[in-house]
Amino acid sequence: MQSVVFAPSHITGFFEIIDHPNPLIRGSRGAGVVLDQGVTTRLNISEGSGETIIKTSGKLSGQKHPLEDSVTYKTIDLLRQKFPKEIKWDDLKINIQHETQVPIEAGFGVSAGFALGTALALSKLLKLPLTFNQAAAVAHHAEVELKTGMGDVMGAVVGGFPIRLEPGAPGYGKADKILSGTKNNDNNNEEENGLFVISKSLGTIETSSVLRDPAMTSKVNTVAHHLLGKLLSNPHVTHFMDLSLNFSQETGLIDPEVMEIVEVLKDETMGASMAMLGKTAFAISETPDSSVEGTMVARVDDCGCRIE
Repeated sequence: MQSVVFAPSHITGFFEIIDHPNPLIRGSRGAGVVLDQGVTTRLNISEGSGETIIKTSGKLSGQKHPLEDSVTYKTIDLLRQKFPKEIKWDDLKINIQHETQVPIEAGFGVSAGFALGTALALSKLLKLPLTFNQAAAVAHHAEVELKTGMGDVMGAVVGGFPIRLEPGAPGYGKADKILSGTKNNDNNNEEENGLFVISKSLGTIETSSVLRDPAMTSKVNTVAHHLLGKLLSNPHVTHFMDLSLNFSQETGLIDPEVMEIVEVLKDETMGASMAMLGKTAFAISETPDSSVEGTMVARVDDCGCRIE
């Protein structure tokens, strides 16, 4: 039996960390954008002896990465804990194939894609008594426990330009989205629909290294505290990008190398900033064109995570 899940990438523009003893409520407030490129998870189950095999492929993912193992195994473990008697886990062989279209640890929410694909596909195949949001909440739980992400699961589920109003997993947190920039369904010309996300990655930043630094988390929250209210008072893509750039500069998270690319992209597009958290410059544009060499171009994905 096989189930296939596509989890789109989610780039965070700015965020405020909200701690809570309940991992389903712990998370972040903030805003971001969802791409039509991300992680496709193919999950097969068969009779076996409790073995789990995980493989990752993709032109940008390179060799096997520990991130994929940790968050995927954590998601499976949480489902085992949630349904210890309903499923004979030791009699199953679970085979998981993650195919990535975007770089790992570069601010694209790949760990959320691994967790979402695993939680949704396994829940569907095993016919677990979970709704879509309840299964996605398990993925969020895995993310915050490992500190690989705080709000990417919610963002990937919502799609478009998600605004995370209250922290937490789908079904627990609260989210909205920016309307400007979404597709015009009355227009049959696909080339004229939606906006583009142009990005260029220069390296990786381990998300957990920032989330485990008390000084940095304090600075992030101080800078981000009023940004959500500002975006809600003027919910437009260009304003979101301006606020994101201010956030990256005032927190000191953006480095000169990324800033150099951001400056070029900013002049050519609706706005540019640094992906949180990754050494990646990103911009929202009405066209796929850019003078920056080696960019990745995607469309904004309004649909969010789905079972294919």
